[in-house]
Amino acid sequence: MSQIYFDSADDAAELVDALEREGYLTSLRREGFAGEDDGEDHAWVLQVEPYDDRVIEMVDVYGGWMPGDDRLPATPVDLPEGPKRLKD
Repeated sequence: MSQIYFDSADDAAELVDALEREGYLTSLRREGFAGEDDGEDHAWVLQVEPYDDRVIEMVDVYGGWMPGDDRLPATPVDLPEGPKRLKD
């Protein structure tokens, strides 16, 4: 796992700034997934050197995700007990 993905350009830019302040080398680009035709839907992909545990900690803070990351979030997602009814 050496690539970090973001849906938001702002989140990616914030992590790039934080990493560069700590001395990491970064490269940010857009990448489309298979079947995506619209350039606005492309994810932001960040590559970092060196890629270490500190980078992984920061990804969790800045809202990025990594393919194949099987770690569970620190707090579980709050799911509803059942379906919501919008109309009575």
